[in-house]
Amino acid sequence: MLPTATGSSSSRMGGSSESNPRRPCKRANWSENVSLQDLRYALRMLARSPGFTAIAVLTLALGIGANSAIFSVVEAVLVRPLPIRDPDRVVVLHLQMPKINLPRTEISPLQYRDYGRHTDVFESTAAWTGRNYNLTGSDRPMRLLARRATASLFPLLGVSPVLGRAFTAADDAYGNQHVVLLSQGLWQRMFGGERGALGKRIQLDGESYEIVGVLPAKLEALYPHVELWVPAAFSPRELSEERRWSLYCTMLARLRPGISLAQARAAMAADAARVDTGGNLGDSFGIEVRPLTEEQVGDVRQPLYILLGAVGLVLLIACVNIANLLLARSGARSREMAIRAAIGAGRRRIVIQLLTESLLLAVCGGAIGLVLAEWGMSALVQMAPASLPQASAIRLDPVVLGFTLGVSLVTGVLFGLVPALHAARTDLTEALKESGRSDTGGVGRQGLRRGLVISEVALAMVLLVCSGLLLRSLAKLLEVNPGFDPADVLSMQISLPGTKYDNAAKVAAFSDALLNRVTSLPGVLHAALANQPPLTPGMDNSVFFIRDYHPGPNDPQPHDDTVYATPDYFATMGIPLLRGREYTQAEMLTRGEIGEGSVVAIDEALAKRFWGNQDPIGKGLGWSDQGPWATIVGVVGTVRSDDLAEESKGTIYFPYRTGGMTLVVRTVSDPRLFAETLREQVQATDPDQPVYDIKTMTERVQASLERRRFAAMLLAMFAALAFVLALIGLNAVVAYLVTQRTHEIGIRMALGARRGDVLRLVVSQALVMAVSGVAAGTVVAALATRLLASQLFGVHPLDAETFLIVSGLLIAAALAASYLPARRATRVDPMVALRYE
Repeated sequence: MLPTATGSSSSRMGGSSESNPRRPCKRANWSENVSLQDLRYALRMLARSPGFTAIAVLTLALGIGANSAIFSVVEAVLVRPLPIRDPDRVVVLHLQMPKINLPRTEISPLQYRDYGRHTDVFESTAAWTGRNYNLTGSDRPMRLLARRATASLFPLLGVSPVLGRAFTAADDAYGNQHVVLLSQGLWQRMFGGERGALGKRIQLDGESYEIVGVLPAKLEALYPHVELWVPAAFSPRELSEERRWSLYCTMLARLRPGISLAQARAAMAADAARVDTGGNLGDSFGIEVRPLTEEQVGDVRQPLYILLGAVGLVLLIACVNIANLLLARSGARSREMAIRAAIGAGRRRIVIQLLTESLLLAVCGGAIGLVLAEWGMSALVQMAPASLPQASAIRLDPVVLGFTLGVSLVTGVLFGLVPALHAARTDLTEALKESGRSDTGGVGRQGLRRGLVISEVALAMVLLVCSGLLLRSLAKLLEVNPGFDPADVLSMQISLPGTKYDNAAKVAAFSDALLNRVTSLPGVLHAALANQPPLTPGMDNSVFFIRDYHPGPNDPQPHDDTVYATPDYFATMGIPLLRGREYTQAEMLTRGEIGEGSVVAIDEALAKRFWGNQDPIGKGLGWSDQGPWATIVGVVGTVRSDDLAEESKGTIYFPYRTGGMTLVVRTVSDPRLFAETLREQVQATDPDQPVYDIKTMTERVQASLERRRFAAMLLAMFAALAFVLALIGLNAVVAYLVTQRTHEIGIRMALGARRGDVLRLVVSQALVMAVSGVAAGTVVAALATRLLASQLFGVHPLDAETFLIVSGLLIAAALAASYLPARRATRVDPMVALRYE
């Protein structure tokens, strides 16, 4: 249909006014009210094709919505500045000791004091340490995640309390540290947001602390789940020389104005060169200066960029689909375009009109996509692994809104420009001769449609291959033997406050009493205590020495995971004893220090690394190269301590009870049914002792894979969407080609062609497009999968099986998608087709 307006039709269409001899010839001025006129006409044209409009808008909404949802994660994690003052000038200092397998680690309080003297490069410095507290005085004791922080931390970050005050230098002096800052969330939960909370006292680890302030909610983006802060107030012992290598502090610094990151690194490198490491670290010791923003992002940058690229490909496939639909639609409208051109509309005018329709589709798709993005963001926050930084900051903000608008407009131009340019090049003579049935399209236009379908299949191939590799990698990880039997084992963490359990004898008394209670419960097979369960991030590790073993100058000093556990630990966890024996209750260390008669167990990985095929039973390990030595009495199976994807280099098991412990219990049935009973046993042993982080070991195994699973599932969803869109596009093009070749098919059948011949003719066209797309996609996928190499486990980026499976799937699906149009072609009546022509 042509646009309607007052005046003659030639004036409306931009033609000349020769029909009125009293008017001079004048070409219409299309710049007047062009936007409003185009918009009205576009609305009318889209309203007259509700099926096309609905499909196009929904396709775009899915593509734009997925992009906006993923971008909201990328923007919150990688783009949005941290909620502190000048975050780009805040750095974190780490020690680097690769010789003992510590490429990046924390520092000691004494080192913090030493490095803080670099006032030539640092404007200010601060430090914090991890610390948890038992909150008592309520109906049930609670375990709260906390931080010990120097008084300089909050001024360095530029963060002020929303209520009360921050720490002062006086608070940070040892002995004066009994004040506390609450997170805004804890303040709301405990006191309902009342200002009267200031000055009240709470019991932490059995000691009284005064509430002096409430920190803003924005700090939770930097330190998620931290609920209270106390002054660091380092003790004289913590600052003593003998504790120089007790590494548990995170040090922050703000660079002075005019000081670059490179200058700060050079200053600390010079400082590291002067450090005396006692010869244990060789020349490998260093001090890393790392931007805080980089520290926060961690290793999630590449997976997020991969996901953003994946949804970008989905949107590109959606654009190709809509472009194909518009090409088919422009063929049907070729007569209309020819009439408009014949009465004076220029190509530029026609292109603008058709682009207006495309942009209108894109804006409508973007509006609905925004709704889908809001829903998708909520789902992403629920699905996101706990390790994803700033997950709480993911929201629909002006930046995401601007991104959605920009993507919508770019998308409209992207899928609308080529069909518009093709429509504007309509041959007037041929188009006006058409009976109005449809445009034959010409070889060029049909070739373009085929090319677009081939590109869709190629892009879908890339996403399916990448998704297949990640899913196969995840499946390989699930097949990995973690070295223990996680079935029917429950774990819960317990932290005994040092103020109450201030010596090893008290810790031992609590531990033994608790285990006696637990092992006497019906349904409990085994129970034990250990400092950390397997697959816990940041496992304890220690430098140790082997009797009669002297590493070379370039050899790494032995440094492995350290587990402190009670005797029944191996039976409880299902860790097999391979050689020797387990240690006994009588051999438990009393002070956590190796002495005469001490024994340990080691795992098979450590035994093979240092003794090869020799028997390590009877060999000695110690904390010093001068002894005393603990005798190795047993070798157990190797457990994957940190990550299923990483083989353990070695673990030492000490018979010792620590104040921070994990209770592990093997039961005869579902271990979750025992959770409340076990909590009651802890409370019966000490009424003020809370338990926390209650999980089955199966859940801990699954949690160790949550980041990989998150990325694999999202990429699989996007690949499935791309797969469906590509098949829809191929089906639409085959159906269109069948329609265009109705006359040819009728002639073939009139000349004796059988239905099987026609079926093969149509299906072969789809097969050629599918195979061409798969071939092109294989080349692109072979390049793209290199980006996934660091995310894969047990699967090569060019895994032939994955490529073959995806290729076969795409070709088979393409044949299935072309079958219905092909069957429709076999039902063409030759006489009707010839008569129609």
